[in-house]
Amino acid sequence: MPAETDLNAGNTCLVGIAPTVVHVAAVYHFDPPLVTGMLPRPACYLEILRQGEAHDPELEDQGYALDPVGAEPIRIELLFRPYAFLEAGDEVVDHDGRAWRFDGPWDWHPFDGQQTTIPAWPLKLLSRNGDPAPEDTAAVTQQTGTGSHEQELQRWTRLALVKRSTGQP
Repeated sequence: MPAETDLNAGNTCLVGIAPTVVHVAAVYHFDPPLVTGMLPRPACYLEILRQGEAHDPELEDQGYALDPVGAEPIRIELLFRPYAFLEAGDEVVDHDGRAWRFDGPWDWHPFDGQQTTIPAWPLKLLSRNGDPAPEDTAAVTQQTGTGSHEQELQRWTRLALVKRSTGQP
């Protein structure tokens, strides 16, 4: 392959990106696929942030969009997903008897209207798309039998290399 200074129009060159750890800030689904002027049309984008970069809700354009099934030859390997045993929309009751809706790892909503904090483990699954399957209920109970929200957050913080000053990333 020629050096970049020797490249001319029509030359072939190899471009690579070193393995990179990122964290997914958001997932966007498009049905029908998004019209971008390029083919194939994306049906999904991942909004990703570099390892060490914290989400800033004040920034409109932060991070990068990635089409996980686009034409680029990329390989994605999941290292850690906080609360992997829960799905968005799940309703749980915590150790203290408070009911919560889970909308994402750091997005909890208590049903009692009190000041939002975090659920106390262990958690019991109340609802997942209606009645939860017994195996889903057992998985949530088993996964939250030990540990805490704070431990999930600490593990994520360690892997994402994000410094945080509050209870949420």
